[in-house]
Amino acid sequence: MSQNHSKIHLVELEKLRPHEEADANYLKELTQQIASDKILKYAIVADQKTNVILDGEHRYNALKNLGCKRIPVIYVDYESPNIEVQTWRNGYNLTKHEVIEAALTGKRFPPKTSRHIIKNSDTPVHISSIEKKVDVPLEILKSDLKLVPLENVRTAMHTNLKDALQVYARFLKTENVDVPLILDKKTRVLLDGYEAFQALDLLSAEMVPAFQIDINKVEINATENLTKEAILKAGLKGEKLPPKSFTLLTEHLAINVPLKKLSKREKQSKKVLKVYNSSLELLHEGWPTPLVKLNSFSTSNRSVWAKLECYNPFSNSVKDRIAWYMIKEAIENGEFKHFLYEATSTNTGIALTSIANILGAKTRLYIPMSVQRASDIYLEILGADVVRLPVGLTVEAISQVDSEAKAQGAAHLNQFENDANLKAHLKHTAKEIDQQLASIGLKPTCIIGGLGTSGHMSAISLYFKAKYGDDVKIVGVQPAPNEVIPGIRRVETGMKWIHWTSFDQIVDVTQEEAIEAAIKIARKEGFLIGLSSGAVVNAFQKIAEEKGVYVLVFPDSGYKYAEQFEKPQRLSIEKHFQQKPPPSPTKTREG
Repeated sequence: MSQNHSKIHLVELEKLRPHEEADANYLKELTQQIASDKILKYAIVADQKTNVILDGEHRYNALKNLGCKRIPVIYVDYESPNIEVQTWRNGYNLTKHEVIEAALTGKRFPPKTSRHIIKNSDTPVHISSIEKKVDVPLEILKSDLKLVPLENVRTAMHTNLKDALQVYARFLKTENVDVPLILDKKTRVLLDGYEAFQALDLLSAEMVPAFQIDINKVEINATENLTKEAILKAGLKGEKLPPKSFTLLTEHLAINVPLKKLSKREKQSKKVLKVYNSSLELLHEGWPTPLVKLNSFSTSNRSVWAKLECYNPFSNSVKDRIAWYMIKEAIENGEFKHFLYEATSTNTGIALTSIANILGAKTRLYIPMSVQRASDIYLEILGADVVRLPVGLTVEAISQVDSEAKAQGAAHLNQFENDANLKAHLKHTAKEIDQQLASIGLKPTCIIGGLGTSGHMSAISLYFKAKYGDDVKIVGVQPAPNEVIPGIRRVETGMKWIHWTSFDQIVDVTQEEAIEAAIKIARKEGFLIGLSSGAVVNAFQKIAEEKGVYVLVFPDSGYKYAEQFEKPQRLSIEKHFQQKPPPSPTKTREG
């Protein structure tokens, strides 16, 4: 049976144990060759249990002579029957135990004593056959791995978010960072490890593990005509290059840094005195939003929790998160403009306009005719230019918004396609739910939320599926066919991020069911939720089991939806909420 030897570990030299002496002449020649190449071309092989070197001892000694601190290693299980030890010396028998003993005691064999054979795809070959070509610059191998503040790292190119999410999921699941960043030590421009950097940013790491080297002493693998000077300029000036424009390493080199070492300890106090220096701080410093138990749905075997996104300050909705992140990334990428155009059904428009006001910018918002008229009042108070369009869904307005924004020199942030939407929820919303439940000793069984752009529920799915696998069920909620529920829509209308992850179930809900559920929450729990939140409650009622820990994501409050609630038949729905009238007050004598 073949073994997987694909992972290359970057190991400190002092941890490794040679079992043979070096040939002085060959070592001198090899040391000179490696110094001339300025790279180490191949990894060595060592036993994963004892760190005894099985092949590549001269490379190990050459790097020691050159002042290196680490070496790329492929680990194998030396106890495996797929590996056997032979000898180059005639008439001499050698055992694995003797190899290990020689290394650990320091009583090493003469040069070229052992010869290790491995069955690779059931064919016996010399163990050097699994040594991968790595071409690692000596600059990296001579450097110390240090923790550097993430905010000090300067990026020179964009990253493909889907690629970064694979690294994000691995870090989250293993709670370990296995990819080092490579920085130019003078400018702190990132030379390698872009997916890892984005993953760590999404995981709210404050420090990153990095090697800092001199860019002028290494060869950069770059697209045609891209110079080192251009890379540094892109990192320092903020005009970022396209993804995969350059790289330094040809192979992934694994390190081992616990994820928890990269962040400060979470504040343990449940009560914090909330004082903010600006209204923007009120947003991102005000997270997490509350997680509250819904006692009317909970039993001794089942707890049901609501994530109340109405506690966000501007739109009183989950959309504050993505508005801030879209604007934040636009500023960082040099794409922020004085005029912002956006298609919205209300909440994103309120959030964008509020933040734009703080930053001295203006918004033009394109709203479907089907959206409640009260939205115009809220948005015009904030100073937005409101354009009503004869479309049924917000997403149908995207092409017109994009065209007009380009024609008039405005920025179209586009909540439906902008990856900042997903990032905001990966970095905060999903993590908040996990940490909030963990603080009371719980892990979710099922998380239920509505599908609009699909941003927050796709992020929640990515996070929890990466960390807990199928132990957590993810349920999306959409309007039933031919139904309209503000804030959510059907999957077939087109959603970007929902296809990047998996949902266990999609539940259809009618507007009538959503309104009934919202009224039930108001009369049982005391707070008024929006219709998309009501749809989430109804979906829970349809799929809930008797046991488990359920989280319902409530995107906003119900105060914007008076028009949907006001019809007489809505408020006359009493059949689900019949209660006996309260008893008359009992008169008592004083004194």
